[in-house]
Amino acid sequence: MAKTRAQGGTTRSRLSVVIAALVALAVALGGMPQAAAAGNRDWLRPGCSWDVHGHWIQKCWVWSDANQRHIPVLVQPSKFGGRGGLYMLDGLEAPKDDNYWARTPAMEIFLDDNINLIMPGGGGGQFYADWAMAGQPLSSGVSSNDSGGIPPVQIIQWETFLTAELPGWLEANFGVDRHRNSILGISMGALPALTIAARHKDQFVQTTALSGFIDPTIFTSLLYLTMVQITASLFGGGQLWELYGSSGFSSNMAKMDPARQIPALHGLDVMVYAGDGSKPAQDHFPPPTAVIQSIVGERLIRIATDSFVNKARAGGVAVRYYPSQGLHTWEPWVRFVREHRQDYLNKIG
Repeated sequence: MAKTRAQGGTTRSRLSVVIAALVALAVALGGMPQAAAAGNRDWLRPGCSWDVHGHWIQKCWVWSDANQRHIPVLVQPSKFGGRGGLYMLDGLEAPKDDNYWARTPAMEIFLDDNINLIMPGGGGGQFYADWAMAGQPLSSGVSSNDSGGIPPVQIIQWETFLTAELPGWLEANFGVDRHRNSILGISMGALPALTIAARHKDQFVQTTALSGFIDPTIFTSLLYLTMVQITASLFGGGQLWELYGSSGFSSNMAKMDPARQIPALHGLDVMVYAGDGSKPAQDHFPPPTAVIQSIVGERLIRIATDSFVNKARAGGVAVRYYPSQGLHTWEPWVRFVREHRQDYLNKIG
């Protein structure tokens, strides 16, 4: 009996050695990537640091040849090394080196999921566009920490950065697939969320516009151009003619108009939201200085959104429209992302 036990112990010892050898071989051959084994969120990528907002967010500085500067990009890596990416665009008041999405409860929604959240920093008043000329804003924006004075002239090539430069960097450092991504935007960012996705369907399979003036010329082109001039110059972009240029003014204006890009939206999963300018019981009013804007602004956005959806559906684009009660504030936007979590996972998870 003692001999039998000894033989059993020897067998178990040999089995342990065999298992250990197989594990070592798997690691050596790449069968068990060390990063995945350690946890995809546990280690900093080159040029990144832990962001102050927590939730495993890394703040990275990505060099852009097109913009001739490093651009801050906040990334919440996927939990298990998933390769899908959700690009989250900010609004007019985007902080200079940050993204407001990172400051919201939206960062808790995908903590247990296998997608990457990608939040470019800055871009206030710049419409995430490729500007025809270098921009000269009158102000760096209400969220800037700059102390007075006219900001310097700046090269603004956002679309090139988001679609030609950033994807390769994300693939190399976070394993993000260049072809399985979704893009969403709020307010100012809602327009480029649609137009960029329409022009780059090799990169994006889904797009979401939240509370954006996505049929911008519904109240005449003059009003739209006036609005763009005011917001771009005061929130950190530049002047209207710098955005659109002189020789290609009309074509560049159309390029940034989601309603003019409807034919190119075919084949994409398109989701759209707009509030009605009233406050849901669970939400809060913004600061007193922003109350009127949050009510009236959202009502006008609702009119423009209704118009866009009608045009898109008439053009054969199966837009999923979710009109609801809501102000022009973060609470309904975060709630939308939470309620549609599975829609994002179905496409890029």
